[in-house]
Amino acid sequence: SWNNQALDLEFGASWGGYRGIESELHPMLGQLSWLSEQAGAARRVLPLDAAQEQISDQTSEQVRLLAKIKQALNERGLVLYAQPIRDASGEGYYEILSRMRCGNTIITPDRFIPLIAQFNLSQRFDMQVLETLFSSLNHHQGQHFSVNLLPYTLMQKDSATQIIALFKRYNLSAEAITIEVTEEQAFSDVETSMHNIQLLRDFGCGIAIDDFGTGYANYERLKSLRADILKIDGCFVRDIETDPLDAIMVKSIIEMAKVKKMKVVAEYVETPEQREKLLELGVDYLQGYLVGKPLPLSELRA
Repeated sequence: SWNNQALDLEFGASWGGYRGIESELHPMLGQLSWLSEQAGAARRVLPLDAAQEQISDQTSEQVRLLAKIKQALNERGLVLYAQPIRDASGEGYYEILSRMRCGNTIITPDRFIPLIAQFNLSQRFDMQVLETLFSSLNHHQGQHFSVNLLPYTLMQKDSATQIIALFKRYNLSAEAITIEVTEEQAFSDVETSMHNIQLLRDFGCGIAIDDFGTGYANYERLKSLRADILKIDGCFVRDIETDPLDAIMVKSIIEMAKVKKMKVVAEYVETPEQREKLLELGVDYLQGYLVGKPLPLSELRA
């Protein structure tokens, strides 16, 4: 037990002979560790051919990348970027995007997010993103930011409590931050996730539903949704000026959001024609390369 709480322990062991070059032993142990974690997550046995002299290059690459990710977290090597989200008049806020720095290497989200999720590093990562942002906000007073939370983070019972404690530690108003969650999280039946989202909303954070329209959404779910912002996925934006069906769907989402007093953001806006059409349909905010590319938070003007 720990602090009067019972702990369930799981462990496993394996053994075997190794005949090979001594210098290759430690890399191979790392590869085997990777395979064991994959097997544990998948709850199945992954066979390893004893006749193979080397484990696949792909496994080796993933082992090295995971080591870099852990090193970046240990060394607090997160680099935050801010992408503008603007209304027709140019007013708005910024979405925080993350990169990882390990030595001279920059790791992009498409590479580190899958491994973070797979190896239960989501909460640690998200809390470090928030703390890095909060610690810099004295240089950006009066500005508003949105931050994504990974699904596994919201599935942890203490996540909202930890986030609220961070706000209090940095004496930061909850109104300065919008928490972005996925459509799947917003409509989840997982009690812990819904409880965390509600705690953050009750505390005063805005709640935005990211990539809306690509997964769990339907009109019945939208009727029961409690959020402040809907972000329409880019798949509906790409052909908005030429595809009547996309325009009808976006218009329908906007009208229902307005009834529920939610603001609407259109993502991946890249052309003036898309901008004009989306504003005509009633979108409140635009996000994409037409509006502005992400830039390092450290370069953002106060």
